Amino acid sequence: MATPSTTDAHSAAAGGLRQRYRDLRVQVPDVQLPADPLALSPVRSDDEADDGDDEAARQERALACAEGGITHWSTRGVFLLTMAFAVFAAFVGFILIEMTRHHPTILVPHTWRSTVHTLTLGVFMGAIPLTNLAAWIPVAVTQLPATDDASPVQKAAAASACPVARTMWQRIVLRFRVHRNFAIYQAVAWALYGFIVFALVACPTENVKLCEFGYQSNLAVAAFISEVLVISSILSLEERRDRNREPRVERFVVLLNNYINMLLVIGAMILAIGSEYTKEYSGESGIYSLGTGIGSLTLFITALLNTYGLGGLLSTKDGWKFYQPFTGGAKFMFFQAVSWTCVGVGIFIQGLYLLSIVIVEIELFVGAMVLAGSLFVLAEVLMMVSLLVFKREPEVTDTESPRDRPSFQQRLSAFAEDMLGAMLVGVLANLQWVPCAFFYLLYGILTNLSLRNVVLYGTLSTLVQVCMAVSLGMTTHWYLHDSSYGQKKHVSKWGPKYVLPPLMFAVMPGTATLYHFIHGMDATPVLFLASLYFYVYITTYRGQPQHTGARMRDSWVNGKSRIIDTVANYFEGKIIRDVPLDPNQHYIFSFHPHGIMTISALWLQFTDQWRALFPGIQPHILCASIVHQIPLVRDVIQFYGAREVTRQAFSATLEEKESVLLVPGGQAEMLYQRSGQRETRVYTGHKGFIRLAIEYGVPLVPVVSFREGEMMDNVNMPMMQKWFVKKMAVPFPYLPYGRAYLPIPRKVQMTIAIGAPLHVEKKVKPTAEDVDKVHKQYFAAVAHLFDKYKADAGCEDYKLVLI
Repeated sequence: MATPSTTDAHSAAAGGLRQRYRDLRVQVPDVQLPADPLALSPVRSDDEADDGDDEAARQERALACAEGGITHWSTRGVFLLTMAFAVFAAFVGFILIEMTRHHPTILVPHTWRSTVHTLTLGVFMGAIPLTNLAAWIPVAVTQLPATDDASPVQKAAAASACPVARTMWQRIVLRFRVHRNFAIYQAVAWALYGFIVFALVACPTENVKLCEFGYQSNLAVAAFISEVLVISSILSLEERRDRNREPRVERFVVLLNNYINMLLVIGAMILAIGSEYTKEYSGESGIYSLGTGIGSLTLFITALLNTYGLGGLLSTKDGWKFYQPFTGGAKFMFFQAVSWTCVGVGIFIQGLYLLSIVIVEIELFVGAMVLAGSLFVLAEVLMMVSLLVFKREPEVTDTESPRDRPSFQQRLSAFAEDMLGAMLVGVLANLQWVPCAFFYLLYGILTNLSLRNVVLYGTLSTLVQVCMAVSLGMTTHWYLHDSSYGQKKHVSKWGPKYVLPPLMFAVMPGTATLYHFIHGMDATPVLFLASLYFYVYITTYRGQPQHTGARMRDSWVNGKSRIIDTVANYFEGKIIRDVPLDPNQHYIFSFHPHGIMTISALWLQFTDQWRALFPGIQPHILCASIVHQIPLVRDVIQFYGAREVTRQAFSATLEEKESVLLVPGGQAEMLYQRSGQRETRVYTGHKGFIRLAIEYGVPLVPVVSFREGEMMDNVNMPMMQKWFVKKMAVPFPYLPYGRAYLPIPRKVQMTIAIGAPLHVEKKVKPTAEDVDKVHKQYFAAVAHLFDKYKADAGCEDYKLVLI
């Protein structure tokens, strides 16, 4: 128990430390240091953390640590890296020389085999004790700079790290008593080393096949694992060292741990290939194949567990636990789920392979071990990636008890809801490919075509459908351009230029079906069904629903939808209303920005939030012409009342006294979207919606979606994409990607601000000056809306870029 005098001394030391620390933060403003120096971990030797020195001494070391920095590897770190590679090289040599014993054609002289065998065993037996010596050298794997260029404060930090003098026996006892992970790694490593020594000394060579040359690969496996565990035991000491110094992903210990685990995986892959190869091409290698198969599986599992366990401690910040279900963030859980799924499938395949060696009745395809090994490699890579995106759980505050934290069931429910939202949003974002998938499915089920021909027919059917949709959208774009959006009456939409391209693709299904029927080909039934579907589907174009909204379903528009709710919850959608709007007035809602996909504009007005904030106002979405030509996609959006973003459809909707919602930037704006830029990029080159607002005297309502550009990205080929948008209204190449680099929008917290209406004076024939004046006023209102609510959206550091 501390006496008053020692307590006063500690307080005085702490006060002096804080004053010196404040002076240091002023002197070095570009270095990010925690607010409290007492929260820093000092650079100390492995055993010094528990030496019981007084509080003032620990505080002095904390200040020295704040002034220093970890910038260099130590000699010990380079030594461990070298030893890991040396043992791996010996392991590969041992395995390859043993494989020659079972290879039917490769013959290696006996003296070579004996020499390599002896040499590699010598490396194993000497490397493990030699590597273990590094555990008792009082330096870190990473260290402070010790050159003449080091600053005085860095040298002071190094000086303060001197350990308390102890005998070797005291250090050994303290090390094993304090560092549990170190003790476990050391115990298992030396147990494996003892097994190797026993096998080499006590194992007879006569009448015991596993003791003969060519059947000792598992000794190399044990030696390799023992070496890795010794290195891991040394790295585990880094867990308590340098905890708050720099991001752990930048530390050499993390790279070294990942490196040795990847060496394990590579070694396991070599064993897997060797096991299956000798099984297929050598009739007497059943025991060898079984042993190397087990060794391969052992190496894979060791690498994965070591990456997850020790790698988690080294590469993440405080809060890591070996068992932590449904924590660590959505990205961490996703990569972990995929990684462990690959592990499970890989173990299952390797298990079947091992059984096929013992049980003759079980037959497995050639390449099973290679497939299983590939899954393990993928699992290892994903495991490393998951550790980089791990997020620690928030600490319990003074006003929060552990009971206030989400329970396991709540975390499980949140994870399941997040996965359901990701799946649903992913499906909705890729609806255009669903009919194409049915083509492949029908060809595979209803015909006797080979796999190659199924892929060929499915791909050709998909290309015909894509070309049909593109030709319809492209000819619509040509007609609107040539006729100045319908104002030039002498330009007929039935001209050959606008009719022949879609007509050419329209006759293809019937022609292909007739050809296959005449020649009695296997694909005839599927082609007949596809053609029947195509020509029946054409009837849905009656009444020009893209212009009139004839296919709109009131139950879809006004009813409550679980799908819409799930999408809104996935994006944590929030609507901010600037002012109330008159339900008896119709408006032009202009949504910014476009994004790689127009996502938020498609669900915004169907949510309960919208209906509560703007009762009686249900705008029609105006979409690009090509979207109204894609099967299934056009059906969904037209059922929700969407129309084409053409002058004809736009004017018809305003004449009906209905509101519209459009994205004025269009595909031109889409090409400027990039995630991670902290910018909202808005294209201002389009003025057609301004002209129509003046002609009909309809107020313009700006809508700003914060973080819309963060949802997805597209391949960046701006010159080609701009050319295709201008000439064909298609942003080719178009390969959107988002979550986990898949075509799934990222889970981004969406905040959408609805501004005050900009009233315009009605003029049947506005001049260019009239349009420019309102255009300037409108985008000034957009900028004002953005600046007013960006803080509420959590985007204080975002800026609006008008293009």
